[in-house]
Amino acid sequence: MTLEVSGWTDVGDCVSIGVIADHVNCCGCMEGSMSVAMRPCLCVVGRVVAGLAMALLVALGPALAQTHDPAPPGLRVGTFADNPPWEFREQGDLTGFDIDLMKAVAARMDVAVEFVDMPFAQLFTALAEGRIDAAICSITVTPERRQHFEFTQPYYQTSQGVAAMKRARLRSLADLAGKRVGAEAGSTNEQWLADNRARYGFGPTVTSTGLDAAMEELREGRIDAYFGDLPALLFRLLEQTDLSVMMRLPTNDQYAIALPSNSPLSSRMDAALAEIKKDGTLVAIHQRWFGMKPEPDSPVTTVLPRP
Repeated sequence: MTLEVSGWTDVGDCVSIGVIADHVNCCGCMEGSMSVAMRPCLCVVGRVVAGLAMALLVALGPALAQTHDPAPPGLRVGTFADNPPWEFREQGDLTGFDIDLMKAVAARMDVAVEFVDMPFAQLFTALAEGRIDAAICSITVTPERRQHFEFTQPYYQTSQGVAAMKRARLRSLADLAGKRVGAEAGSTNEQWLADNRARYGFGPTVTSTGLDAAMEELREGRIDAYFGDLPALLFRLLEQTDLSVMMRLPTNDQYAIALPSNSPLSSRMDAALAEIKKDGTLVAIHQRWFGMKPEPDSPVTTVLPRP
């Protein structure tokens, strides 16, 4: 903030008793060549200016303090709108479990929220570059991600799943030896495939952007199986007649809101998330999107420490 007062600028640095004192002698009078008669007058002027400066600082104190308030007037939250039931578009409007959750968190923080839609793999770059304040998109907390980003406490725990054409009749991961497998680019599903390729003999991994594209790749034979988050696969394939979730991988993934490293919003956002757990708001969101109450000891209902 810059404020001009009688030729001085920046009230925090210049208009202060210290600056005025630099031009006043030990008797409180201005030094220099002037008549003795003028000195009392200037002394009075000096005291008046000093008093005005102090009053101005007191008056502006709250306003200056507000410039350091870590709470922004609104949150820019990154997400990927092809990840049902967490986030997707319905008649053009963004909706889903994560969207409802983030709106509730923002309401507890008393700030507005703006969602920024982008491919999942770009969310972490946007966080690192400061283009968004937070990201929510069924983001799994991992040790690698924690090295570069902060997270709220988890709000959901689940597993991964394997989708394929029903006619494929997959019975185990061993049936995918040498087969082409798919996953969302930049996801923990892609990382799981890389970590377990040697163990199961998977063929090449084909990455995609969004579940719709992945399901088409299955139908067109470009991949033999798709690895994704189990709730998203079950939701997407609920009414599909040719595709099915063939296997469940008990990975116990935990989802949380991601923030830039050393974000000043981390504590407030985590506290807001804890509030909607305690007052039942998150349970209601779970019932809306999954048609049933969560387990009593799940991260949906339990206040947890931040990872």
